[in-house]
Amino acid sequence: MRARGFAMSAAKAIQEQLEKETEKYREFQKDLSKNQAARLRFNQQLSESDMVKKELDLLDEEAVVYKLVGPALIRQDLLEAKANVEKRMQFIKKEADRLEHGLKGLETKQAQSQQEIAGLQQKLQKIAQKA
Repeated sequence: MRARGFAMSAAKAIQEQLEKETEKYREFQKDLSKNQAARLRFNQQLSESDMVKKELDLLDEEAVVYKLVGPALIRQDLLEAKANVEKRMQFIKKEADRLEHGLKGLETKQAQSQQEIAGLQQKLQKIAQKA
């Protein structure tokens, strides 16, 4: 009878630990989803900026370029426009790289959490089989 009570309390402790680990796993999934959405957004911005850069490269030096600032179009020097697009692309690339690094870290943590969950489930099964 005493062994059964010990098994029940051990099972309860493992179950609580399993619930905490499952919640952690869900949080990792949410963070991964947010990270992937942000990375997709940055990749789209990079693609758009690359198209703008290619269009600017096609223009001759005397071409008139305008930049949309709020509701107004402001005249801009072609070299300045090219420099601004290049700076934007560098920033986007850095952010995309940062997100990629964060994504790998989250995937590692999620895999560890998944292994922990599997281990706890196995412990629960062993306790259930003994009871």
